[in-house]
Amino acid sequence: MLSQKIDALKDELIAALQESVRIPSVGGDPEEGAPFGPGPRKSLDWTLAFAEKMGFRTKNVENVAGWAEMGEGDEMVAVLGHLDVVPEGKGWTVDPWGGELKNGMIYGRGVLDNKGPVMVGLFAAKAIFDSGVALKRRIRVIFGTNEERGSKCMKRYVEAGEELPAAGFTPDAEYPIIYAEKGILTYTLSLPFAPSGDMKVLSLEGGLAANVVMAEVRTEITDPRPECRKRILDAAAAWKGPEGSSLGASEDVAKQVVTLEMKGHPAHGSTPEKGINALACLADFVNGLRLKGEQGDFFALFSKLIGFETDGASLGIAMKDDVSGSLTACVGVVKLSEGRATFTLNLRYPVTKKETEITAPLLETLANNGITVENVTSADPLYMPPESRLIKALQKAYTDVTGEKAELLAIGGGTYAKTMPNVVAFGPVFPGQTYKIHEEDECWSVEDIMKNAHIMAKVLVELAERK
Repeated sequence: MLSQKIDALKDELIAALQESVRIPSVGGDPEEGAPFGPGPRKSLDWTLAFAEKMGFRTKNVENVAGWAEMGEGDEMVAVLGHLDVVPEGKGWTVDPWGGELKNGMIYGRGVLDNKGPVMVGLFAAKAIFDSGVALKRRIRVIFGTNEERGSKCMKRYVEAGEELPAAGFTPDAEYPIIYAEKGILTYTLSLPFAPSGDMKVLSLEGGLAANVVMAEVRTEITDPRPECRKRILDAAAAWKGPEGSSLGASEDVAKQVVTLEMKGHPAHGSTPEKGINALACLADFVNGLRLKGEQGDFFALFSKLIGFETDGASLGIAMKDDVSGSLTACVGVVKLSEGRATFTLNLRYPVTKKETEITAPLLETLANNGITVENVTSADPLYMPPESRLIKALQKAYTDVTGEKAELLAIGGGTYAKTMPNVVAFGPVFPGQTYKIHEEDECWSVEDIMKNAHIMAKVLVELAERK
C-alpha cells in the first residue's frame, strides 16, 4: 500500500522539484526579513506554502529555517535538508535555474544538493500518512537556508528552543550510511599585496565559495614596457598546466594591461583532489614572471605552502586515521581588498583527531610566514556508534529496498547531522554513482528520485514505529 502511494505521487513530486529548483537561492547579504539574503528567504517561503497545501503543519523559524510536520505523538523523527545552494558557476549546457527534465534527468543548481532530497522527504511523509500507517511518533521535515555558508540556520533552530528529533537523518551525502564526518575548519587568510616595480597586479579575483575548489581566477597585470607585456603573452601561450586546466590572455595596449583568465576544474571542498585549483595554476604561472615585492611574495608563498597539494603537507598538518582517512585542504576564494590578498582555506580533518592537533602546527606555520588569520569557523567531527538503534534502523530500511548490504561510511563533507544529536547523513547518492554537486550541469535522475522516496518512507516508518 505504501509503495503504491509513493509511485502515485511521482508526477507531483517531479513537478514540485522543478519549481523549487527555479528559485535561485544562493546565499547573499542580509536584508530585512532575510538574514541570509532574498534568494534563500524566497525558497523558504515557497517551500512552507507548498507544504501547507500538502496538508502539513508548518512553522517559519525566524526566517532562517522552517519545518513541516504530520502525525501525532510525544516525540518526532526528522528529515533535515537545506534550500540554499552554491552559486551556479559557468560551463552549464542547460539553464541552471530551469529545472529542465531531459532524458530522465532533472537539471538545475540544487536539484541534488539539496532541494531534491527535501522535496522527496515531504512526499515520502505524505505517502506514509495517505496510506493510513499509524505511528507512535510525528514525522517532521526540517529545512534550513544557510548550510552552504556555515549552517547558522540549524544552530539558530536549536538555540531558539525548537524541538529536537528522537532520531533523524539528513539526505545530503551518499548511501549507504554516513556514521562518521570529518571535522571542518575554514580559515580566511591574508597577506600584504602592495605593488613594486614596473610590473604590477591590478586585480585578482576567483572562486565561488570556500567549500568549492576554485575553478576560475582572473587577474590584470599592468606594465608600461611593451616588451614585458609581450613576454607575459608569450609565456601564457606556452604555459602547460595540469591536464584540464587552461590559460587565456589578452592585451589592452591603450591601458597597458594584460588580462589573464586561468581555468581549472571545480570539485566539492571535501574532495579537492578531484578538482584543479585555478589559483594554484595561476601562482605557478606568475612565479615565472618574477613579480617584485609583496605581490611576488604572495604567489611564491602560496606555491610553497599550498600550491597543488590537497593534504596540507607543506602547512605541517598532513594526517589521517583508519576511520575517515586523510586530512584535505581546499582553497576556494581569492580577492584583493585594502592592499591585501585574501583567500579561504577549507580543511577537513579525521574524526579521531582533535581540533588543536591541526590548529597548533597550522597557526605556527602561518605566523612564521607572515600570514594573517582574518576569520575562522569550525565544526567538530561526528561519530555514531555502529551498534546504535538509529544505525540499525537505517541499515534495515536500505537493505529492504535495495537488497544490498548497508555498509558504514566516513566522509569529509560536513552535513546538518553535526548540528543536533541523534542524526546522521543517509543518501541520496547511491554507491558507485558519479554526480556533479557544486559543479556545472548538476542533475538527478527520476529513477533515483523515486528510489530515494521508497527508502525514505521505509526508514521513517521504522524510526517513527508502528502502533
